[in-house]
Amino acid sequence: MNMKKTLCLVFALVMTLSLSACGGGSTTGGSASSSDAGNAKYVFLEEDLGVETYAIGFRLGDEELAKTVSGAVKALVLNGKFDEIAAKYPDIKDYLCLKAEDIDQSDIPAQGSGDSNYTFKHGFDLSYPPYSYLKEDGTVGGFDVEVCQAACEYLGWKYEAVPLNWEAKDMELNAGSCDCIWSGFTKEGREDKYTWGITYSNNTQGILVAADSGIKTLADLSGKVVGVQIDTSAAEMLEDSQADLAKTFSELKTYETYTVAYNDLKAGAIDAIAIDMTSGAYLIADES
Repeated sequence: MNMKKTLCLVFALVMTLSLSACGGGSTTGGSASSSDAGNAKYVFLEEDLGVETYAIGFRLGDEELAKTVSGAVKALVLNGKFDEIAAKYPDIKDYLCLKAEDIDQSDIPAQGSGDSNYTFKHGFDLSYPPYSYLKEDGTVGGFDVEVCQAACEYLGWKYEAVPLNWEAKDMELNAGSCDCIWSGFTKEGREDKYTWGITYSNNTQGILVAADSGIKTLADLSGKVVGVQIDTSAAEMLEDSQADLAKTFSELKTYETYTVAYNDLKAGAIDAIAIDMTSGAYLIADES
């Protein structure tokens, strides 16, 4: 899917957050107000909900598989493929935290060292652009999908896409339907529930609103209907660290996908969306 040129402009205007390493970063200030966003129809509030890191989640006990896949991703960083893929997704690129200078060469498996008969089953959210999604032609796409495909190619494995409903991800993983969950998957709060592969990105959870909504701060969400995708980091924050904020909403409406939530925002059925800012920026890229 072609990214719109306006996306980079949106980010240049709305992003003030600076993240330098995995697991780090400020949790205050993430975007510009609507007054700074020019002709944008949808903008993020200046106040964000928090920052988390994205990693690859494997079944408990799958340490060797996690090490092998993580090593392949590191190899992609060193050979430039990782950055090549990232260049296609400007809304993700600035959040990535894998740097060649931080990689130990001893962690890198030899190219083609995997079993050519092995099929790696990649579990991902079927509607979580720009990380993973089903295209209109039925094929799969997204940053995480492309990196996983490249990692399998590096190892000499076959690749199998396993798009799933996000709410059912644990059931699918534990049943063996997929080998990992790799789809903008937050590590924080789940450290002991999975064997974790490499952490590759920081991300910020923000609030997306219509530029002309009059909503400028988190306090302005009082009495508003806010949408969120079920079982996402934003949803978990609104149940935990941002529970007091959520109590001020007239309703916290849950959705199976952010795509549906965004359509409701455009239709005026909800007032705001709690969403990670990379996914939100992707959704609003077509707006001008």
